[in-house]
Amino acid sequence: HPPIPALSLAGAVPRRMTQACHRKCVPPHYKEPELSKGESVCLDRCVAKYLDVHERMGKKLTELSLQDEELLKRMQQGTGTA
Repeated sequence: HPPIPALSLAGAVPRRMTQACHRKCVPPHYKEPELSKGESVCLDRCVAKYLDVHERMGKKLTELSLQDEELLKRMQQGTGTA
């Protein structure tokens, strides 16, 4: 597969978050034109959780990537190819 442009990935996260939180917090048939207090609170919490999880995953992936790089360096040094 060709690499996915960074801008495409950057747009995917907010789009998925919007879809997930809307599905969770806003009923499919609107009764009011404005968000209710409950819907608003639900959306605030949903977005906060989504962003928190996204940040944690990013940190963990960075950590794993650094560990992989370190392991690869050690393996190359051990075989004499660098």
